[in-house]
Amino acid sequence: FRYTKNQYNVFEVNQTGYDNCTLDSAVGNWSSGKDFIPLNQAKRYYFICGNGQCYNGMKVSVVVHPLPSPQAAPSAHNSSSDSAVLVVPRQGFRALAVSLAMLCFGFGWV
Repeated sequence: FRYTKNQYNVFEVNQTGYDNCTLDSAVGNWSSGKDFIPLNQAKRYYFICGNGQCYNGMKVSVVVHPLPSPQAAPSAHNSSSDSAVLVVPRQGFRALAVSLAMLCFGFGWV
C-alpha cells in the first residue's frame, strides 16, 4: 500500500471490521506510507484505513486462492513423438493478482 504517511494508515481486520469500518478486530496495522504486506495464506484478507476514511470507501478485500497442483508427468508408455507440458504455477502470479485488485479500487494505496 502506498499513501501519505501521517495522513492515512492500513489495518487488517476481519469481515465484521471491514463491513462496519471498526478496528476492534484488527490483527495488524501499518503506517509507513509504503507498506508491503505478505499474503501467505489462501484466504480472504480485509484491509481498511483506520483514520475514518474507511467510511469514505478506503477499504479493500483481497482473495488469495491456493496454487493449483502441478499436472502429472506423462506416463512412460507415450511415444517420443507425443509432447506433454508440465504446468508449474508461478508465485509471482499471486502478487500480480493482488496488485491488480488494488489498482481496480483506485484509492491511491498502490
